[in-house]
Amino acid sequence: MAGLHTLRDVSMYRRAIAPFILLLAVTLTTLALTAGCGSGKPSTRLLESEKRLAGMYEACQKIKIVDGASRNTVTVAQVKGMPHTEFSAVLKRSNGMTKTNTWGGTPLSGVLAAGGVNSAFKELRVQAWDGYVGRVSYDIAMKPDTILAYVMDGKPLPRDDGPVRLVAASQDGFYWIRMITEIEVER
Repeated sequence: MAGLHTLRDVSMYRRAIAPFILLLAVTLTTLALTAGCGSGKPSTRLLESEKRLAGMYEACQKIKIVDGASRNTVTVAQVKGMPHTEFSAVLKRSNGMTKTNTWGGTPLSGVLAAGGVNSAFKELRVQAWDGYVGRVSYDIAMKPDTILAYVMDGKPLPRDDGPVRLVAASQDGFYWIRMITEIEVER
């Protein structure tokens, strides 16, 4: 009968494919180990989002303050050495989500004074490392609850926010600029 096999045929079949099954098992195990599976070590490859932020944190350690022909730089270390304030504020995102945190940092007015900005202006053009630009009026910039924050809930800001971010407690989220590299005064 064509469809039935004898024990002898089955036994021969098993012996014939056994080396292939063993080879397949060894190959799969080798691939798994060389791909990092089971190695116990974290991957050192960066995610695309991490690649995009490579160098950002370091680039944001200095903030250029431009006021006409005057160009000054304020470092994050200097900002952290200025008078500190802390308060609870609600970040209102454009999608309607809100998040309440306790923010700590230096009033923007003090940072601007340290950067040589000592008189009234129309607005600030705040530029982020990723190219985002926000505009902040004089009235908002001078409020005591508008700060360059470097602490959130008692801890340093998340690294992907940059070492400091603008927090304008009385304003919606688009004023809360992160990864700041430059503040330009417009008169």
